[in-house]
Amino acid sequence: MRFCSLLLFASSLAGLAAAGPMVRKRASFGLQNGQEAQRLNAKFASLSASSPCTAGEVACVGGAFAQCLDGKFVTFPCSGGLTCVALPLVNSPGTSITCDTEADAAERIARTGASGGLRGREIEARAEFLLQNGKDAQALNRKFKSLHADSPCQDGENACVDGGFGQCVGGKFVVAPCNTGLTCFALPLVLSPGTSLVCDTEADVQARIAATGAGGLLG
Repeated sequence: MRFCSLLLFASSLAGLAAAGPMVRKRASFGLQNGQEAQRLNAKFASLSASSPCTAGEVACVGGAFAQCLDGKFVTFPCSGGLTCVALPLVNSPGTSITCDTEADAAERIARTGASGGLRGREIEARAEFLLQNGKDAQALNRKFKSLHADSPCQDGENACVDGGFGQCVGGKFVVAPCNTGLTCFALPLVLSPGTSLVCDTEADVQARIAATGAGGLLG
């Protein structure tokens, strides 16, 4: 019995010794992953559907997941309340592009030790753009009220059309309906300048825009 206990103790020590280098290795790429995710999110903020791209390239464009086909980004909107972001991997070097909330993405990046939030900006700077984001969302929602599937548009343009997510193809909007109970709206981003188009409830959109200090859905 004593021999068995000693054997188990020795095995435990060996396991801890082996785990040490693994933990140090993970820490060595964790921070780099966080900083790379910030760099990508900052890059994605400057992209639009008409931005030049390389075939097969994936990115976040206007809050949607995007893939480059024939030199142009084709976008796929995230589900209600989510936006496309780059996230740091946890168990290996690298990043992933996925749909998430901005708050969760910022928290995941912060866990790596990377400072400055989603795009490497200081959180204190948030107030500078938050109100403007709310006003921009209101302006878009007012514009969207007048749009229909046959409204003229520019190729690659995204909009909310008749309650669904619309993308302009060949000068006409192709509309993908939202899930039951949801409607397409423009929402203000929380951690960076800009807006995103999502399927959400009107009550939640009202609350999110009001939280910026801009007022209601349409201003």
